[in-house]
Amino acid sequence: MDVLREYREGVAGDPLRFAVLVGLATVPFTVALSWQPPDETTVAGGTVSGAPLLAAGALVGYRYGDCASRTRRAGIWAGLVASVATVLLYAATAASTIGTASTTITVLAVVLTPIAVVIGVGLTVLVTAATAVVVGWMRRRSARASRSRDATEKEGRNALESRWWPPVVAYVLLVPAVALAEGVVEPDGGAGFAVALLLVGTVLLSVPAALGVFVDATVPRRESAWLPNVRAYIGLPVFGFAVAYVGAALYGSPRPSAPAAFGFLAALWLTAVVYLANRYRNLERIADERPR
Repeated sequence: MDVLREYREGVAGDPLRFAVLVGLATVPFTVALSWQPPDETTVAGGTVSGAPLLAAGALVGYRYGDCASRTRRAGIWAGLVASVATVLLYAATAASTIGTASTTITVLAVVLTPIAVVIGVGLTVLVTAATAVVVGWMRRRSARASRSRDATEKEGRNALESRWWPPVVAYVLLVPAVALAEGVVEPDGGAGFAVALLLVGTVLLSVPAALGVFVDATVPRRESAWLPNVRAYIGLPVFGFAVAYVGAALYGSPRPSAPAAFGFLAALWLTAVVYLANRYRNLERIADERPR
């Protein structure tokens, strides 16, 4: 703990030093996870793994989350430094293409690579900064001071009046139905297409469901009321994503993000079930929060 405290105090000397270091630390991981020999159809650019960028944005957002403007600025700097990996990957793709392709393809690579680099750097910064902003907002909202509500306070919607739980219920009901249909219905034909649409709908619904769990759990409450463990409810889906991603990468999957997404969906479903059960069990305590 003393080592961590000393490191944090050293970082505090420069408000953006930690963000720069985090962005720099992602470079080797991004290169290692993203690099693959370019195929014949790849002239410029390529795919870049987003997992290190998400991790960097999360760290920066949590570190600077006490101030929204500082979080945004730190996220941009972390993304700019992390984009070094994007430049290296695109430069390697261009070098490989120029060394083996025809004259026409070589000219295309020379012309398109700078454009691809600009777009790639912009997307890298966008992903990192957006993640930092979201995590920073989550940190501020989940702070105990933000969740406490005075017993005489009458303004604002209380936990009983929250309208964020319906998408959570919809997600809990939809996931088993889609999983059952996926195992029973043949992939060919109209039924398979309908199941595919339901699967896409499940993925889209997971966003408001995850947001619903977080926002509903962090509605300001009185000190004597039920205070959900926000870190557990948010940490489980993230843990499911991370475990599935690492497992798929170690197994040799060319795209570990796909299994990781399913790991997130499964962990989110379990989280939503537990949260709704606890919410129902504590419904009387939630009702007592209504101002009188």
